[in-house]
Amino acid sequence: AVPLELPAWVSEQPVTAAFLGPARPSLEKTPLLLLHGFDSSALEFRRLLPRLERLGFEVYLLDLLGWGFGGKEGVKDFSPKAKREHIFAFWSQHLGSRPAVLGGGSLGGGIAMDFAVAHPQAVEKLILLNPQGFIDGAPKVGPLGFLGIKVLGSWPLRWMANQMGYFDKETYATEDAVRVGRLHVDVDGWEEASLDYLNSGGYTLSPLVSQVSVPTLMLWGEKDEILNVEEQVPRFQAELSCPVQLQWIKDSGHVPHLEKPEETAAAIAEFL
Repeated sequence: AVPLELPAWVSEQPVTAAFLGPARPSLEKTPLLLLHGFDSSALEFRRLLPRLERLGFEVYLLDLLGWGFGGKEGVKDFSPKAKREHIFAFWSQHLGSRPAVLGGGSLGGGIAMDFAVAHPQAVEKLILLNPQGFIDGAPKVGPLGFLGIKVLGSWPLRWMANQMGYFDKETYATEDAVRVGRLHVDVDGWEEASLDYLNSGGYTLSPLVSQVSVPTLMLWGEKDEILNVEEQVPRFQAELSCPVQLQWIKDSGHVPHLEKPEETAAAIAEFL
């Protein structure tokens, strides 16, 4: 973990960022920063991290503001704008403002695009894993939203999402996968942070896709049950004006980094 200084409208005190990766950046390699999906944590990349490190990459897995295991105390805003400021602070204060390769899965891919458009000087290349780019907004749940938030963190809902996330459900959609996926919901402040994010309206990503300007690798698990591949991929190909490399991951669902980490790591290595 590392303390980050954020704008006063986000927090008037340093906020602890939780991440997996080198405690001391090398300053010699291009950092590879990966962002998890909606209401997840850096543990989403637990199978990909060791493989990428063995291939020689300097990898960082950051818990996004309000999700994962990072600090929430004193934070006044968990909106997309605040999350963008948090990523920027990690990039500038911990990674030394080195141009990075930025990647993300699902909504994390959308958040990576959002950041790359806002801070083009910070991003050298993009890696999008079954990215969300054309589902805009989040349901505003109002002051009684705590009831909905409790459902969001509940075992039955997480179990259902887990089943939808994988192609090989027998191997990967296990009770252990659900446990890992909901560990962070027990962190102090998770409910309040989740409520604040939803009531902020969430991300509006579809206008940003055409503004991405850096070389991009799109990796798609071809058996995605969460995003409609036949609709999403052609739309991305039509709207992304940057150099794009598309690679399919066979026999994988929505999370190829969990279901096919070897193939995912090899594709990333080839791209970089």
